[in-house]
Formats: sequence, structure tokens, C-alpha cells
Amino acid sequence: MTLLEIEEAWEHVAAACPEPLPAETVVLASALGRIAAEDARSVVDLPPFDRSAMDGYAVRAADTTPPRALELAGELAAGDVAADALAAGTALGITTGAALPSGADAILRVEDARVADGRVTPADPVTAGLHVRYRGEDVARGDVLAAAGTALGVHHLTALASAGVGAVAVHRRPVMHVMATGAELLELGAPPQPGRIHESNRLTLRLLGERAGAEVVLHPVVPDDAAATAAAVEAALAGDVLAVSGGVSVGPHDYVKPALLERGVQELFWRVRLKPGKPLWFGHRGATLVFGLPGNPLSTVACFLLFVGPALRRLQGEAVAAAPWVPARLAVPARPADGRTTLLTARLEHGADGVLEATPTEGQGSHLTGALAASDGFVSIPHDATELPAGARVDALLL
Repeated sequence: MTLLEIEEAWEHVAAACPEPLPAETVVLASALGRIAAEDARSVVDLPPFDRSAMDGYAVRAADTTPPRALELAGELAAGDVAADALAAGTALGITTGAALPSGADAILRVEDARVADGRVTPADPVTAGLHVRYRGEDVARGDVLAAAGTALGVHHLTALASAGVGAVAVHRRPVMHVMATGAELLELGAPPQPGRIHESNRLTLRLLGERAGAEVVLHPVVPDDAAATAAAVEAALAGDVLAVSGGVSVGPHDYVKPALLERGVQELFWRVRLKPGKPLWFGHRGATLVFGLPGNPLSTVACFLLFVGPALRRLQGEAVAAAPWVPARLAVPARPADGRTTLLTARLEHGADGVLEATPTEGQGSHLTGALAASDGFVSIPHDATELPAGARVDALLL
């Protein structure tokens, strides 16, 4: 069977992603990282009224040319509103952020004035508009502060909160079901047993899935049994995405693919020119996307970063979501393995010129989780490269 290039495999995944999930309204405190389903607009002008930018005195600029003593008519704090217009020849004490009284058109700073005997005398004339923040000069009511399709960050939510918005329309979080198969798997923290290994992929997929915005449903480990696998697969097809760890190869105890096909999941591809991650399987049943992930932890992480995570973001309305590649350069020579595009676990540090430098870890292999713990991400060596020299430009995936 021909191996798909990574780009070809992603095209299949992207094409299979349905329209973004329906919208729901959430309060701003719950919207961080969510994808806006419609333009989020200001409901007020910012500032919402003409206001002082300084502590000082509200004045009529014409009364300060030439400078002369002005009668101090009281004071305004932030949150106060003057009951009357400012009369000619008077000044009103004002704090930063307070609403400018009618009739005033400038702010005389405290440090630019002398106060004595209930009068305020400016040191120099002031011009109209000095130290005044005018209504709507920052944001006008109806301005878009976060366009549809935007991943909402703290900066968006801060602006929206300031603009009187309390809730936003975002796409529903995708529900991702996660299951793992294998009679050899032990639960997290279980006492060691001969011939068995501790299962980590469900935890990995849960954490990565939640980071990508999904609601994750974990299923118990499924033994290597055809009937048990079929029942588990049927239950796990209830969400928007199913991620299965293990059981997608061609061994005598690999029951996942037959179970998927028997339940109407259409296979779109199996096997990618990728190391680690070659046995990746992908299909769908209706709008439910199904990823059959290799059982090795490094393969699971790599395939999630390349395919599952971007698909989850697309389901939430991030139309251009794709693998999070970043540019880097090799600190040492590197070559691909087995004629496949090879993701090498690597330490990634910024060089003196600010470019990320990638140093592959000493141990490489999809079974070497120690190398994963010692790395910051993967560096990609194209399958058709012979050996890339130190300094070669490459792509990297950040963990």
C-alpha cells in the first residue's frame, strides 16, 4: 500500500471536517481560547463620555488666555457627573477619568496651576482639547473587536469587557471520545506486573484534546477481544471525534479497524510516510471523525499535533487551523529514517540571533519516551533528504 505524504493525509482530514459546530453563548470568563462564531462588537463608545486624562482642573480654554485667576467652583471625582455647566471664569477640580462638565473644553494639570484663596491660576494658557479624552475616540459603538473565526485571547476579552460586552457567541466545543486497546496495558500508577506496561496515551490525548478546546470523554482500556472492541467502538462513536490508541495495525490481535468498518466508518486513508506515526488510520461515520493512532506514545503525540489537534480547531471554526509548525535550524547534522519524513525529538533553544536552534536528542525511536521527556518538540527531516547539515533550515513542532 502506498504511503501518503503528510500534506496529502492532512488534506483528507481537512476535507472531512464538517462545517464548524453550532454556536453557543458563553460569558467572557468562559470564552478564553474559544473561537468566535460571529463578529463580537462593542456595545458602547469608548470612552463612553468626554473625560479627563489628568488630575487637575476643568476649564474653559478661552479663560486662560491670558492666564488669570479662576474661581474654584468645586470638584469632580471619577464616577461623578456635574449638575451644572461650568460658568465662565471658573474652574472645577477633576480627577483622572471623571466626566468633563458641560462648558469645559480643556484640563489644566495640577502641576501647571497655583491655588490660593479659593482661586486657581494657570501658569500658562491651555488649548481647547488639552488632556481631554473624547467620547468614542478609542472605539465606536458597533466596532468589531473580535471577528468571527478569531481564537479569543485575553487581549480580546479585555477589550470586549471594557466595551460593555458580557457574553460572546462561540462555536460549541467538540466532544472527543478517547479509548485505548491492549491486554498488556496497566492503569496509571498501578503496581508493575511482568509482561505489562503502563498506559499513558489516554492521559496524553485527554490533555492535548483539552488544550485544543475539546471536551474529552475517556473510556476504559479495552482488552484484545473482538466483541469487547466492537462494543467499545460503538459507544465511543457518539461524539464529534473518536481517537483510538492502538489496535490499528495488522497483527492477529488488532481488532479496531474491523470494528470500525463493521459500524459504518468509512476509511479515508491508512499509513502515512511518517516516523513516528506511519500506521495512522483515518475515517469518518457521518460527521464523526475517527483517528486510529499508533500505540507508541511518541506516535500518539506526533499524530495529534499534525492531524487531530488541527481538526478539533477546525470544528470550532478556526478555518485556517493546521499543524503548528515553526521555523528552526539544525544545531547538528540529521537525516531521515526508513525513507519516511522523520520527526526527531529535539531540544529547541533560541540562538544568539533569535532563531530557534534544534538539537535532536541522543535517543530516537517511537518507543523512547525518555527522549520525549528531554525534548521541547519535534524537528522534521524530509523523507527525500540525504543528510541535512548543521545550520539547515527545518520545520519544528513545539510541545
